[in-house]
Amino acid sequence: MDTILYPIMWIIAWIMSGVHSLLTTLGMGKGPGPAWVLAIVGLTIVVRALMIPLFNKQTKSMRAAQELNPEIQRIQKKYKNRKDQVSMQRQQEELQALYREHGTSPFSSCLPMLIQMPIFFALFRLLYAVKPLSEGIYRVKAVGPINEKLAEEISRSTLFGAPLSSSIGTAKNFATSTNILVVAVVLIALMIATLFFTQKQIMTKNMPEKAMDPNNPAYKMQKYMLYGMPMIYIFTGTTFQVGVLIYWLVGNIWNIGQQTWLLNTNPTPGSAAYKKRQAKLRAKRIAKGLPPEEGEVENTGQRPQPLGKERAKKAQLRGKESGGEQAGKGAAEVDADSVAAEPERGKDGLTDEERARKRYERRLAQRQRSQEKKKARKKRAQKAQKPRNF
Repeated sequence: MDTILYPIMWIIAWIMSGVHSLLTTLGMGKGPGPAWVLAIVGLTIVVRALMIPLFNKQTKSMRAAQELNPEIQRIQKKYKNRKDQVSMQRQQEELQALYREHGTSPFSSCLPMLIQMPIFFALFRLLYAVKPLSEGIYRVKAVGPINEKLAEEISRSTLFGAPLSSSIGTAKNFATSTNILVVAVVLIALMIATLFFTQKQIMTKNMPEKAMDPNNPAYKMQKYMLYGMPMIYIFTGTTFQVGVLIYWLVGNIWNIGQQTWLLNTNPTPGSAAYKKRQAKLRAKRIAKGLPPEEGEVENTGQRPQPLGKERAKKAQLRGKESGGEQAGKGAAEVDADSVAAEPERGKDGLTDEERARKRYERRLAQRQRSQEKKKARKKRAQKAQKPRNF
């Protein structure tokens, strides 16, 4: 195991050592102490910061999977009562073609966790190797910069009396076994609470209503993680060292902060968080004296009707003719007539009719593009289907 994970253990050792050196430079004590506890916290922050691009990609994939839910339901409904092997194979092929077409996967939400697992187990093996390293009986003399001296410092560093390399399973081997049990149980309880909060927040605030379908794979995955992961923590938490539990807990807290930022700045369209954000934006615009929606005017009780090109040209000609008639009037009379005849323009320089016409043309273009994309997807799906001889 250590041979496979050694490259990752080596990287982790360098990051921990670098964070520890930075903390001691800033004034924290050298040797055993809180600096090594915070080194694990720093390791978590560095790892999670490097994974931000992956988090963004995961968010896009999850949203794409949510948007595909109607298509997924259509395929599942098509093969609902067909349990033969050929029909089931065809269903999987159509689903895979749909996912390939949109560049997503039902397991996209698990990708960051899969990448973190090798790091997690490498930290576990590194802390497991601390005691043999400090005694000089490990298979190598050092793991990166962590030699016999630094390994002894880590093994003697504690969190509220619980050594970083200790666990519930090995508590009996330490003099402070009670401290180890209490600290480990508290850490596991906090891990379960933070994970449950994170998953619950995703399901209740950042998923559109149409995606909350029991047949939606993304929703199923979130539901499994909501109730399954806490159970995993209960059964595996007794095995992992206090240092690993710290890494896990800090990672969960990072997830909460990252998810809160996402809900406030870029929530999933159609979700509860998105509706709440839109309401806040509307309230801010109204407080500033602007229309509730950007690019629109306040409702005056009558919906402005869009003008076609011919009617718009005629309106411009009538405006020019009325302008020529006003040229013979007195200056004061012309100013009064022009104020009464000229429609009011907003900050964007457009009248209500011009704005409504642009909005109508924009929506018409969007519908046309949507129809073209739908046709293109249908053609690609047909091409992706393998020819059958039966």
